[in-house]
Amino acid sequence: MEPPKLDCKICPVRYLGAFQSLEPNLLDLVNDSRRTKLYRKGQIVFYEGDPAFGLYCINSGKVKVYKTTAEGKRLILRIANPGDQLGYLALFSDQPYSATGEAIEDSIICFVDRRCIYPLISKNRDSGLTIIQNLAKELIVAQERATDIAHRSVRERMAGLLLLLKERYGQEDEEGILLDVTLSRGELAELIGTANETAVRVLSDFRQENLIKDKNRMILLLSPLKLSKVAGFLD
Repeated sequence: MEPPKLDCKICPVRYLGAFQSLEPNLLDLVNDSRRTKLYRKGQIVFYEGDPAFGLYCINSGKVKVYKTTAEGKRLILRIANPGDQLGYLALFSDQPYSATGEAIEDSIICFVDRRCIYPLISKNRDSGLTIIQNLAKELIVAQERATDIAHRSVRERMAGLLLLLKERYGQEDEEGILLDVTLSRGELAELIGTANETAVRVLSDFRQENLIKDKNRMILLLSPLKLSKVAGFLD
């Protein structure tokens, strides 16, 4: 199946990324160098250690970005959504990708060659500033995650993750807040840096405590307030 023909000038998610302020003539440069591909669920977008030849822009779908330890364990660094762009750190540090990107649902992703990116930044100050801001946010998030893993219990981290997913994917439901994102128990474990078995046990405890329940292959938060207390956000 071929991906749909896209045009950066009318792409609704462009306004969420670094190209939001580009003038029409510069967007033409992006269009000329852009390649669009449909990635099926589970397909790798880029591998850790690969050279960075450009930026990946997510038009639709979701991508998990993860590192693999020497022992073969995975730690998910982020879940990228439509409008997000991947590959900043590697591209502008002139280093290989430091993590792997994998589609967690069917996704349409555009690739913009680095030979196009550098001239765009020199011609458009706002785009350069947006990229710097995004880089800074990624570094801050990475520092916060490292602190969480080092100083917070698995139970606290899982509760905090569910609340974070609520902010991004939460939808009102008659019973509570439904997390409109399908993540496996293994992926939840990788997001908080713990073993799969430990994550399953903590989630089971949360169900027994009536904090969450399963609904339509997704997680329903029954009491975000109580989860906030478990996470240590409230006294």
